Amino acid sequence: MTAKRPFIAGLGAACVLALAACSSSGSTSASSTSGTGSASNASTSTKSVTVCEVTDLSGSQDVLTVSEAGGGAAAASIINAAGGIKSLGGAKIVIKKFDTQSNPTMGSTEANAAVSAGCKAIFGGEITDTVMAGTLVTHRSGIPWVDIGGIGDAVHERGFNDVFQLLTTTSLAQGYMDELQQVATQFHLSHPTIGLSVSDTTYGEDFYTAFTKLNASGQFKVVSNVNYPLGTTDLSSVAARMVSQKPDILFNMGYPPDGIALTSLFKKTFHTSAVAFFSTAEAPVAMSQLGSLADGQLFENTAPPGTSANLSAFNSAYKTATGQAPAIEAWEGYTAVAFIGAALEKAGSTSGPAIAAALHSVTLNSSNGDIYPQDLTFASDGVLNTPPTYWQQDQAGKLLFVAPASLKQASLISYAG
Repeated sequence: MTAKRPFIAGLGAACVLALAACSSSGSTSASSTSGTGSASNASTSTKSVTVCEVTDLSGSQDVLTVSEAGGGAAAASIINAAGGIKSLGGAKIVIKKFDTQSNPTMGSTEANAAVSAGCKAIFGGEITDTVMAGTLVTHRSGIPWVDIGGIGDAVHERGFNDVFQLLTTTSLAQGYMDELQQVATQFHLSHPTIGLSVSDTTYGEDFYTAFTKLNASGQFKVVSNVNYPLGTTDLSSVAARMVSQKPDILFNMGYPPDGIALTSLFKKTFHTSAVAFFSTAEAPVAMSQLGSLADGQLFENTAPPGTSANLSAFNSAYKTATGQAPAIEAWEGYTAVAFIGAALEKAGSTSGPAIAAALHSVTLNSSNGDIYPQDLTFASDGVLNTPPTYWQQDQAGKLLFVAPASLKQASLISYAG
């Protein structure tokens, strides 16, 4: 990736304005003009294009969507600062937000509201069941949806040609299996055992199914397996059962807040001898909330390494605007909107089917906003080809890369100490 985005110099101020505009459901941000884009072709000029974020702006998953929304707003701001969608006469992207409240039953409600608001493309979602419900609505209306955190394989297995996923449970499980094998090798675990817990959701079930297939040989023996419902706030009984058989490895197939809660319990109440704890907790949030208790925690990080001009500028602007370093959802929110922007440019139209067709064929690269080391494309089923994955570990308050080998900064340390 050597080419540079021509408008990076204006990124900082643009992102600050966009991120400051992030607010409640139904609000509008990231545009220098107001109004809703209407259907057009390449020869038609339109003032704006409405792109909607349908996601968990409140409730148990809102910690994720603060970052997601900021990343998406920054991408829209960058595109707008560069002159907007040129094939649509310089149309600016306007983002409207719809809050599913971390409640899957709100998926269809808010998706219907987004359709009524004239949304031409949608991004967001942190719960698979919510995205499943919402995309049933948008598919009937022919509006494409770029799904960020509703990673259950069931989302794309329905065969909808206008639903796209940045990550799936199959690709997630493969990333975890690769790192589990690294742990087993480094700590000389000839017959490694796992204390497992699974969120009783479509996402959790899909994650477990994908992992079970990858573990068909029985390389890792699950010695305790605990299911718990979405929204469980007291995970004490889950933690107790996970450590009860003294497993070598602890593994939570839940949501990021679950991983943080379990870490606190493992370090303060239910002490463990496990050499590793795997969860979907996010490094910046976990380390901020847990402090020294996060020591030894492993984090699967889809954050790109800081090597490109696009990434460095985005990270800097995001931190200036929010006072925080971006978390995973920030880069994913950015990537989703960057993809939509590139598809709008290629389609030269705000027709949903035209945008969806363009998403299937567009390549996100350094010249149109990609912040990862490799170019990004969607496969025919709408799944991102080769999702970038990196592993980091908190070692005495420092977040260090432990995989892949090309980025490795340190060897693994034991979670139990």
